[in-house]
Amino acid sequence: MNLTWLFSWRSKKQQNEPKDAKPERRPDAQNQGSGAKKPAVATRPPATNLQRPFEVQLNIGRYRMEPFTEGGICVVMKGIPLEQGKPKLAVKMVREQWLNHQAVRRQFTTESQIVRELHHPQLPKYRSRGLIDGKAYYAYEFIEGFQLINLSQEQQRFPPQLVKELAKDIVGQLLEQLHYLHTSLKPVVHGDISSENILIDTKQKIYLVDFGCSHFQKQANKEAYQWLAKPSFISPEQARGEKWDHRSDLYQAGILLYELLKNRRWNEGTTKRDKVLFAASNQRQQDNFLEGVTDARTSAFVAKMLDPDPNQRFQTAKEALAAIKS
Repeated sequence: MNLTWLFSWRSKKQQNEPKDAKPERRPDAQNQGSGAKKPAVATRPPATNLQRPFEVQLNIGRYRMEPFTEGGICVVMKGIPLEQGKPKLAVKMVREQWLNHQAVRRQFTTESQIVRELHHPQLPKYRSRGLIDGKAYYAYEFIEGFQLINLSQEQQRFPPQLVKELAKDIVGQLLEQLHYLHTSLKPVVHGDISSENILIDTKQKIYLVDFGCSHFQKQANKEAYQWLAKPSFISPEQARGEKWDHRSDLYQAGILLYELLKNRRWNEGTTKRDKVLFAASNQRQQDNFLEGVTDARTSAFVAKMLDPDPNQRFQTAKEALAAIKS
């Protein structure tokens, strides 16, 4: 399956949009950061309103910032270089109303530190951090891709059967990235894996982004565990308010595989409260619960990934990766 036509379709759609159309608002999918002993301050800072494009001098060159996406806590700008040879950037900043929230500021600092430590071809590549108009930012190279959720939402363009053909390869790539995160010199737990936080390009390569809920495993504390996944992808231990670790990432990867194969939501809750209750009370599935959807071994694999008891799941991403490849 070749996804080049997805990009050509999107390009034609953008060309047909009026020039003054507002940029598409999507969940916080592009996220990354940087680190320096003394963050550079952008010169000639823009107004505090980030809803309009503006130009700014970052410590790696001059950029035109365009609104890209925003979440409840942060906004992400797309940085277009005004100098040749510079990369496009995804520039993340905390929203105005959260600037003085100490927990938010600490987590944003942790997120930028995590991104700076990443050295993997399918994870964000850190480029810079500093201040824009007195507000902290961090930036990584912009990833040319679309959210994985598009494959399920655009069923006329992406028939479920074709998406199923990609499912195991997609999750296999994800497990390779999780293995890297979980076993790096400073092990990282992502904590917020979802089809909105995974980008896919025309070569069917996927990129895990948005480390806003992530933490260094050795530095995790009670406060760190309060940054949870999206309700539809929350793990049972997260839903129960218990300490969670890298095995929650594996559970969320299991949800992703289920949804790609089944073409339906795993979490049946309709409200945030319902979704949390569903995750907290869910029972283990039979090994053959996906019979008729996929083969027996894949069905058993998904059942183990989705075991509500972390001790009964695959214990490492490497173990799960070996199983899915077999």
